[in-house]
Amino acid sequence: MASEAIAGGASNWVLGTFAIYLLVLIGIGVWSSRFMDTVGDYVIGGRRVGPVVTGFSERASEMSGWLTLGVPADAYGGGIMAFLNGLGMIPADLFAWSAIAKRLRKYSEIVKAVTLPTFFETRLQDDTGLVKGVSAAVLIVFEGGYVGAQIVAAGTLLRVLTGMEMWLGVVIGGVIVVGYTFLGGYFAVAWSDYFQGAIILIAFIILPIIAFTTYGSPFEMLAQMEGGASLTSITGGMSGWAALFGIISYAAIGLGVPGNPHIMVRFMGIDRVKNVRKAALVAQLFMFVAYIGAALVGIYALIQLGAGLENPDNAMPLLTLELLPGVVAGVVLAAALAAMMSSGDSQLLVATSAVVEDVYHGYVNPDASQEKLVLYSRIVTLIIGGASIAFAMLAKDTPIYTLVLDYAWGGLGASLGPLLIATLWWKGLTKWGAVASMLSGGITMIVWPQWPAIIGQGTIDAMGPFMNGLFTVYGLAPAFVISAVALIVVSLLTTPPDQGDVEEHFDVMHKPLSAVIDEEGRGKAGTPDFITDGGMPEPKAVTEMDNVRGHVAASDYWNEE
Repeated sequence: MASEAIAGGASNWVLGTFAIYLLVLIGIGVWSSRFMDTVGDYVIGGRRVGPVVTGFSERASEMSGWLTLGVPADAYGGGIMAFLNGLGMIPADLFAWSAIAKRLRKYSEIVKAVTLPTFFETRLQDDTGLVKGVSAAVLIVFEGGYVGAQIVAAGTLLRVLTGMEMWLGVVIGGVIVVGYTFLGGYFAVAWSDYFQGAIILIAFIILPIIAFTTYGSPFEMLAQMEGGASLTSITGGMSGWAALFGIISYAAIGLGVPGNPHIMVRFMGIDRVKNVRKAALVAQLFMFVAYIGAALVGIYALIQLGAGLENPDNAMPLLTLELLPGVVAGVVLAAALAAMMSSGDSQLLVATSAVVEDVYHGYVNPDASQEKLVLYSRIVTLIIGGASIAFAMLAKDTPIYTLVLDYAWGGLGASLGPLLIATLWWKGLTKWGAVASMLSGGITMIVWPQWPAIIGQGTIDAMGPFMNGLFTVYGLAPAFVISAVALIVVSLLTTPPDQGDVEEHFDVMHKPLSAVIDEEGRGKAGTPDFITDGGMPEPKAVTEMDNVRGHVAASDYWNEE
């Protein structure tokens, strides 16, 4: 069996490729820094990012170390059941592009919202700051944890390549992610995601093909291995309630899509609403190929390396070093690092915007200049990045697959997913329903994995097969349901925003932008008051609290559909 920390000739080639790759990324960051005149440029790229870049960026920002190391590790340990990782993700992402993207893109621009907390506050006409404050806190906590997970993944990869201690790999990986986001903001993130996304896609096409030419079809070989019956079973050898809840767990992963802001800001940042369809096609093709490729990589790693890796997260890089010559292996493993950077910088940027735009600009200094906001965004990036590195040090021994799903993806999905959908589709939503949804979803996601420790595994076993299986289900499934129920019940029991204003908002949401605002960003005649203040160059804020936000400068790309 291959060593789990490889140094020597192959590693030198890999590190050489890695160094060249970093230089390219630094060049992108330096180039991107020219476009950051406002906090809107830093946070969503001034809505100037095209459909192909957006599509690649949307997928690369989510797939992360979870896809490149975590999914292969899942396949290495469980066999073909890992193909179910796409069971919920593919339809959920399709729903997000088809049902959410256009509405969120148009509405967020019309009301000049560059972050989700500001969007929530504006949509719910909340002048107390409660919705913005709670949603910003959710973003800071869970996105910070997400960044930490990517840093752990980067540290894992660097340890395999060089044999360095895990703590050192975590520090170096953290410096790369934080420094890059600090330098370039959203433009650097989006364009590097495009570049990195292309590498990821190629890597997960090439590696399984090479493995296939070496070993042939993996399924017969899996069947001959110890535990082959479960490795070749789509339910992992489980039956009854355990099999059902296992499938539900994989499907529930997709529930996190609408609640993860680093995906949603891709919809807010695309240049034209009409380009959403093209970006969606790019993202869906990317996802389909990448999920299949990642699972095949894990299965072939099990065949090549045998069972018993101390850390299954090492399966993908070890298989790459086994099958490919040094230079090619360097490119493929650079793709793995690219995925971690893609997610880490995206998530760090979202957490930064929650502090600077939603907290500082919203509460502390409403009159702050755009130059000061961009400066503070960079400072906060360093602070949150440092905290994420500290979290990564504490969590460095946790499997990446679990670290992402339980401590980041699930928390965001349960806290913000039902809320985002409701803001775009339900006129009866209230601010209290929004707060109840965020708190109940986040708390449930945190508590659910702890139930065996809280009430004892023996007690759960005594409850029978159904309850035993239920408590093993991925926590996002119950957390999302509880969050949605809390949102509906509390909203029905509390007073919604003025329905006349809500009707105007929804009416505008269904119109093309060209029917609402002109090329100068001014509201056209007959549009509601929240869009125009009588023809003045600056759009009027939706509520008094909106006046504390930095408005994104009008773009020349507002003539849509």
